[in-house]
Amino acid sequence: MRLTAELLAYLGDEKYSNALPVRFEREAVDCEYRSRFDVLRELCRGKRVIHVGCVDHDVMSIEKKIQRGKWLHKELCTVTAACFGVDIRQDGIEYIRDVLGYDQAAVLDILHDADDRLDQETWDYILLPEVLEHIPDPRAFLAALGDRFRGKVGELVITVPNAFSRENARHAAMEVEIINSDHCFWFTPYTLSRIVTKAGMSVEQIVMCRHGIVKKRALFRNAYYRRHPMLRNNIVARIRL
Repeated sequence: MRLTAELLAYLGDEKYSNALPVRFEREAVDCEYRSRFDVLRELCRGKRVIHVGCVDHDVMSIEKKIQRGKWLHKELCTVTAACFGVDIRQDGIEYIRDVLGYDQAAVLDILHDADDRLDQETWDYILLPEVLEHIPDPRAFLAALGDRFRGKVGELVITVPNAFSRENARHAAMEVEIINSDHCFWFTPYTLSRIVTKAGMSVEQIVMCRHGIVKKRALFRNAYYRRHPMLRNNIVARIRL
């Protein structure tokens, strides 16, 4: 999906509506129902990538995800030209680097800590997968990220949970919200675009996908989500700094 010219006027505060019907320009890719891993692997293939939050939650979660083939950093390293992992968890980075052998990894605050491997090279993407929803002030974070890496990085790639997912609607109908307790926000395609615009960046493309595995045998469910991309549970956005 891509933003329409009309939407850009609202995102940039040139127009206002308290009941804006938001529609995006559909693309052929919107008819494909894919996992977040598949979307990111395709996007990052052959690219130079900085992967922010590469540890995930902790060492134990890395071990479990590797066993299930669901650790994103490993998947990225198999397809990228270079993949530099960044996280604030020292135990996780030490495990990735010293035990698993991924030497292109560092304990860094991506906004404030210098590292020659990041600062003296150019990169195609900074990848922020399932990070932004944990940050109390996402606009300020993105603005600072742009200030630091503009001119050094081609694009920012963000993935976040979709507030409009069919699962969320089903849970809400039962009077319950199912959420990671560390999350500060839910995002929609429009509100994510709004935050990005407010941070001085622009959205190039939005891809709606499934956070987990797309099971081939779930024929009816997969057909439903191919027809209704806005109800998928994950958002991937390519952003120009």
